[in-house]
Amino acid sequence: MFVFINKAIIMCLIKYVNRLERIDALIFKKATGTPEEFAEKLGMSRSTLFQTLQEMRYMGADIRYSCSSQSYYYGNNGRFRISFDI
Repeated sequence: MFVFINKAIIMCLIKYVNRLERIDALIFKKATGTPEEFAEKLGMSRSTLFQTLQEMRYMGADIRYSCSSQSYYYGNNGRFRISFDI
C-alpha cells in the first residue's frame, strides 16, 4: 500500500530530523555551551531549544546539563538515533 504525503510535510520532517541530528552531535561532543549559546549555535530561541530537548527526553534520551562544564551531555553516554524502515 502506498501512502502519498504532501511534499511540504516531508520537508518539515527532514528539517526536524536534521535539527535533532545537530543537537545530538553537539550533546555527544559535550560542546553545547550554555543554553543561550546552544540555542544560538542552532539558530533558534531558548524556548524552542528547551521544547526540542524535552521532546527528545520524551523519546527516551537521557539529556542532562552540567553547570561545571557548561554543556549538555547524555547521562547514559549514548546517542540519539532516528531511523526509518520502509
